[in-house]
Parts: sequence; structure tokens; C-alpha cells
Amino acid sequence: MTDNNHAVNVIKINELRKHNNADALSLVDVGGYQVVVKTAEFKLGALYAYLQPDAVVPQNLKAFDFLWADKEFPEGIVPEKYRRISVRRFRGEWSEGLLMPISDFRLHDLSDPQVPPFQPIAFVKEGDDVSELLGITHYEEPEPVGNINTKYKQYKQWPPRSLKGFFYWLLYKLGFDLYGPTGGDFVKPPKDAPPVYNVQNLKNYPKVFTEGEPVLVTEKIHGSNARYMFDGEKMWVGSHKLWKSEKSTCIWRRALKDNPWIEEGCRKHPKSTMYAEVCPTQKGYSYGTNVNPTAYTVPKVFVFDFLCPDGKTWVSKEVTLAEVGADNFVPVLYQGPYEDAKVKALVKGNTTVPGASHLREGIVVSAMLEQSVRGLGRKQLKLKNNRFLEKETK
Repeated sequence: MTDNNHAVNVIKINELRKHNNADALSLVDVGGYQVVVKTAEFKLGALYAYLQPDAVVPQNLKAFDFLWADKEFPEGIVPEKYRRISVRRFRGEWSEGLLMPISDFRLHDLSDPQVPPFQPIAFVKEGDDVSELLGITHYEEPEPVGNINTKYKQYKQWPPRSLKGFFYWLLYKLGFDLYGPTGGDFVKPPKDAPPVYNVQNLKNYPKVFTEGEPVLVTEKIHGSNARYMFDGEKMWVGSHKLWKSEKSTCIWRRALKDNPWIEEGCRKHPKSTMYAEVCPTQKGYSYGTNVNPTAYTVPKVFVFDFLCPDGKTWVSKEVTLAEVGADNFVPVLYQGPYEDAKVKALVKGNTTVPGASHLREGIVVSAMLEQSVRGLGRKQLKLKNNRFLEKETK
């Protein structure tokens, strides 16, 4: 399945909607997204590349220089924070992502320097995904650092400073334990490792849910993704993409130790995988765990899914909630018939976690009856709070 959260699709503008607070600006709809553009610079029928929020652009394409033109970087490397596309408000209207004319991108920038520099990439067409062609990736929240041998800590940084550094950086990215008996974080994946958990954006699939169908809406927690599994002999602990050594003092392992109900639940269902968010890992999002900042912080775990041993069948949300209890499940915001405006309104505001007062990251909408949709997969979509995205990228 194509991950449309990462796509950079070529679109054709068929309508410029009027901006109510600015005569020189217009609004363009791209799926469920809205982008604010300068009216005079955009033409109906022309081709544009649409970059979603959280797209990360390369620094070697001149077309993106305007994003950091007012900044200076002595080492010549533009930090990712300046290359990350976000949301902004222009005269009261949200602009979600970035629209750029295909004519802005030149073959000279992309491939052979002998190609005339003003020749545009005219071979693309409407509907193409040009993310790979343009070198555009998707932002991923960095994982918190666990117990790392300081001798090798430098090799986690990009770009590497040497060929040896590149070798160790590659091993680190692949998840190997290169830190030895001193307490490294990573191990090779378990046999038949459960998949990485991903959810597509509702704005990429605005018509998947129909009015009136039963749905469950839960709060999206801004922590770090976790996977827990008992294989019949031992407990496996993983983050979003990596697996953690039993020697590690990372927050995923601490969460397992400090929350015995996790292992109890996994042992009750051998070879099933518990997916959860572990907190606090993101700055400013403690979810009520730091009542006493000088004391040891017991990690908080919010379960959101359970995968059966076959790696295909998901336990229903209602059963998972009943299994782990409301205190250990992601907050339920709504259960009932799908109403588009009502559900989308739930993305706004603050978290509902007791003892916390920060912004809500967003919501996850799931069909109460487990089902698959062609071209999507599991009928479950997320929606992020624009205020959260705006704050995160300032």
C-alpha cells in the first residue's frame, strides 16, 4: 500500500477560492487540505507539486532556498527544522502545506549538471508522486536516547564525520546492538516481528467514512510509539521501528518494568502485539507525569491497539479497552454515528488526559466494525490539530 502521508502529488488547480480577508490571496483545496496562495502567481489548469505538512525538503534544490533565505548556517548544513513543511495562518485562514509550480524544479538541480539549468521537469503529469524524484521525505519524531555508550554516541549524528562513522551510523539505523555489554539500546528484531504501526491521514481520504456509520474517536497522544510482545519465552520491547535490549535503560524498557500490567497482558495473549504510546518523551507534553519534577518519573503508557499472532487480525477497540482498562487506554473522545463536522471538531482543544493541560495532538477515527478499504487497508484514519502542528514547527 502506498503511504499517502509521504506522497508529493502533482495536481492541477481547477479553482481558486476567494480569501475573505485578503484580496491578493486565494484558497486552493487539495483533497481535505487547504492551501493559501498568492492569486497572481497561480494559474488554473497549471501543474503544481503539493507538499503536505511534515514533508522534509532537501537543501540541494534551489527551488526551496526561500524557506531559509534569511538564515545563516556557518557549516553549510540547513537543519531539518528549517526544511520541514508546516501549517501557517494567513489573514485568519489556515494554509496546510505548500504548493509549488512544477516549472520551479529544474533538471539541472536533479541530475546531470550538464543539462541546461532552465529546462523544467516537463515529463511529469497530474497524479504522479514526485517525492522520490525531488528527494522529499517525511518528518519522523526523533526517538529518545537510551543508555548509550559515549564512545559511540557520536555515530548517531548525521552527517557522519568519517567512513567509519557512516558504517556505525548505518548499523544504528538498522537497529543493531553496536554498544556491547555496556548497555546498548538495540537488538535484532524477533522472529516474525510485528509490523511498524502507521495510520493514514483523514485529509488524504476524505470520503472513506460515511455519514452515520459507527465509529470510535480517540485522542492521538504525542509520545513515542511502543510495541510489546511475549513470544512464549521472553518479552520483546520495541519502539516505532527498533527493538530494545534487555540491558537498555530506555523509556520503553522502564515503562515495562514500572507498569507490570503490560507484561501480564502480553503473557495472557502470547505472540500478540500490544501497541501503545509511552510518555513523557516529547518536550512540553508530559501528560500529567511530572507532578514532582525532582522525583523519579514513572512512564505513562497509553494502549491503542492489539494485533493477533497471525499478524493480520486486530482485536476490536472495545475488547482492547476492556482488557487494559480506561486508565491505560488512549482517551475516548466519542463513540457513535460518524458526522463529518462533529468528528473533525474533536481535533481542536487541549488533551483530555487528567492532570495535563497542553494541546491535543489530534484524533484517530476507527470503524467500530473492523474492515478493510481498497487502496487504504484498515479503516482507520488520523487527523492532526493545526494549532499543534503550527506550535511544533515554530
